[in-house]
Amino acid sequence: MDELAADRANGSRTTASGFLSGTLAGPWHRLRRILSFLATTPGKMVAITLVMSVAIGAAGYSMSQSAANRQEGLGVLLSSTEPLSYSTHNLYSNLSLADTIATTNFVQPGVGNADRLEDYHAAIERATSAATEAAVGIPPDEERLRELVAQVQRELPVYTGLVETARANNRVGNPVGITYMANASALMRERILPTAADLFTATSDRVGEQQQELTQPQWVPLSGLFAAIGFLLLAQWWLWRTTRRRFNRGFVAATLAMVVATGWVAGSNFVNWQAGTRGFEQAAQPWDSLTASRIQAQQARTTETLALVRRESVTQSTQSFNSTVFTVNLALDSYAEAPDADESTVAQARSALTDWQNSHNRFTEALDNGNYDEALRLSNSALQRPGEAPTAAGSYARLDRALAELIDDARATMREFVQEGAGANRSVAAVVLVLAVIAVLSVWIGIRARLQEYL
Repeated sequence: MDELAADRANGSRTTASGFLSGTLAGPWHRLRRILSFLATTPGKMVAITLVMSVAIGAAGYSMSQSAANRQEGLGVLLSSTEPLSYSTHNLYSNLSLADTIATTNFVQPGVGNADRLEDYHAAIERATSAATEAAVGIPPDEERLRELVAQVQRELPVYTGLVETARANNRVGNPVGITYMANASALMRERILPTAADLFTATSDRVGEQQQELTQPQWVPLSGLFAAIGFLLLAQWWLWRTTRRRFNRGFVAATLAMVVATGWVAGSNFVNWQAGTRGFEQAAQPWDSLTASRIQAQQARTTETLALVRRESVTQSTQSFNSTVFTVNLALDSYAEAPDADESTVAQARSALTDWQNSHNRFTEALDNGNYDEALRLSNSALQRPGEAPTAAGSYARLDRALAELIDDARATMREFVQEGAGANRSVAAVVLVLAVIAVLSVWIGIRARLQEYL
């Protein structure tokens, strides 16, 4: 029985071994033939050509995808991220402007009230529209930004209600209107404007971060292109050692195609970096500083007018006003350093700032001396009579217009730099992919003639 069982076991092993041998014999035989072929010179040529084709194709595809993703990112920056930042800028500046106009309008006598009131409502409308645009443009994952917008939208009606109550009491001569106006301005400056400032800072920082990400050199895809060129040079050296022929037209054409692709990408990266990083920073810094200085000037103007409303001395706020003048001058200096700065508008802004500073000193002196009528004229009258120095109202209005113009110019310059970088990157994806395909075809065409010598 034991011998019978052993014979059966041996038979089973023999059957299994035969089955495996029969099953693997075909693939093993083909593998040996392939390995034998690869050991020959034609086989090595085919293997090298396959490796180079994969390397060139992978490098070209990787670079093409990277360029396409970068182009898409620049498009998002121009169409979504930067416009969102501009919406928050409009929200911030128009809220501050509305508070300045409302405070000034509160003490403006006569028919001028109607014009100022229209300007106030226009500023509130622009701020409301900007808040809506910001809410729509904020990405779904930015919950903090959404909450900031919602907070502004909740508190803005409270502010406008206080302003309307102040105006209603002021029309009937009720002194409590002054308190309502002061509370409205305090709400704007202590709660609404800081929230809008946080929103503007966050979106501006996001623009800078995206710009920084999208203008960095594409080192990884570029290294793939350089590696492909290195493989081509090594392959040509091996082919020269093997065939004793110095040049292979197909390989030379492939190398030239990859060199052109690499040069195109490197040039595009340099232009993108030059325009998008250095140029963008030159424009973005003045834009931020001009915006901040304009808001600070508006708040200084509001403080100036509130002092008139309360008929109190502004001596204590002189240091704050001087700080505002210093900040505006720094912002103008920052903008003036740009290569294409609007020197004429900068000069207008500096002149208006100097006039405002001088008229503010006269306003302070008149208020301290109890000359309320003169203080009222300096604070509210934009008309400059012949032989008289400019008023605070007229000087501030000229300064605000100049700053607004410079801000728009800085923003336009900033977008031009981004568009320049996007333009340099626009055709990279297609060009690199086409050149990679040409290089692969050239390699196979070039090796074909050498292979035919062995047939």
